[in-house]
Amino acid sequence: MADIIQFPSDPGKEKSSKSPLVTVGPPARPCLRKILWVVAVLCWPALRLIMACDVLLQLMRTLVLWDTPGAHAGWALLLHFAFFCYLTWFVAYGDPDAPR
Repeated sequence: MADIIQFPSDPGKEKSSKSPLVTVGPPARPCLRKILWVVAVLCWPALRLIMACDVLLQLMRTLVLWDTPGAHAGWALLLHFAFFCYLTWFVAYGDPDAPR
């Protein structure tokens, strides 16, 4: 079994029975980040496929419209790819219950 080591108490510190061990507060509500994370994780296989196809289509659009003035296809590709990377990070490391 386990050995329990009893540390000596501080003689200058008096024990107060007024401080409760558990504080009573409002009931815990799930925050928006936690709800979004659960939805993203549940939809992740389909969402990853859709986002990968979207980034591929943006890449092809960028290659076609690269020298067209006013198309801004490169910036659109960068934005879509950055969102795809953020979503991947959010699903992998955005767990709200993980210890920080």
